[in-house]
Amino acid sequence: MGKKEASGQPAAVEQSCDPRGVLRALSAEELALRSQQGCQESFAELVERYGARLYQFLHNKTDNVHDAEDLVQDTFIKAYRNIRRYRDSWKFSTWLFTIAARLASSHNRSLYHQQTVADVESGPANTSCRVGPVDATIQQEMQEGLWTVARSLSRNQYEALWLRYAEDMSIKEIAKVMRKTQVSIKVLLYRARMNLAERLRNMAAEDEKADRALRNEKLSIMKMEGA
Repeated sequence: MGKKEASGQPAAVEQSCDPRGVLRALSAEELALRSQQGCQESFAELVERYGARLYQFLHNKTDNVHDAEDLVQDTFIKAYRNIRRYRDSWKFSTWLFTIAARLASSHNRSLYHQQTVADVESGPANTSCRVGPVDATIQQEMQEGLWTVARSLSRNQYEALWLRYAEDMSIKEIAKVMRKTQVSIKVLLYRARMNLAERLRNMAAEDEKADRALRNEKLSIMKMEGA
């Protein structure tokens, strides 16, 4: 077992850590437990495994590239400092995303306070980066167009969808991350699916209308040319 530094943080345990190939085969929960024993390579594997996913999650909560990058770093720092508090009764991703969500909430509250003090009127929320899958029936056919449509959903609806389908969290786990009741999460998911389906129907109707107009225009040109 690894020694602990005077600061209380896990010390590096070189001999107890396996090669990267072995670490990649471990679950996130196993890596977290090894990190508790001081295996820094195990925590580095967690950073590599969740870094990009955390960034996208936090980018959609802050709508700012630099803030999202800073919050990703802050999340991993806090997770490392508190790794001994992790319990494998929860999925590691749930524990990690809970830390990220709370840091983002604190960041947004601080930003709002600064804007209020400066008497800056807040504009409408920017949803240009809200993307995410919807349900299993269309997930296999998802393309960039669907991700683009999902950007119009509310922040909470997007977040619930993202955690449910991209992170594969249960309703109970999502409720913990978003600090809401399980009933609220079910309602959010239902409304998000309904809203997205409505947008897709409207887009399909608009596309059909545009295609019909284009066909009519082509027919008119052909008649004018005597075709």
